[in-house]
Amino acid sequence: MAAHDLGVRIDTNKGIAFFGFQEVNERIKAGAKVVELRPGSVVWTKTEPEGAPDEKVRLTLAGCQFQIVLADS
Repeated sequence: MAAHDLGVRIDTNKGIAFFGFQEVNERIKAGAKVVELRPGSVVWTKTEPEGAPDEKVRLTLAGCQFQIVLADS
């Protein structure tokens, strides 16, 4: 069994990029079975306030990831 990180990165200039999916899909096509999905995390980017200094901080979603565990058959 092996755990693989999967996720997405979001960049306002570059767009959306996925990672980890190609390798996992290739293993599944070769017969690997999904054993477990493990929760991951979210990445936030801090955005500076545009108004007065006492304005609340804004956070923008910058990505997320989780793990998938595969077992070869």
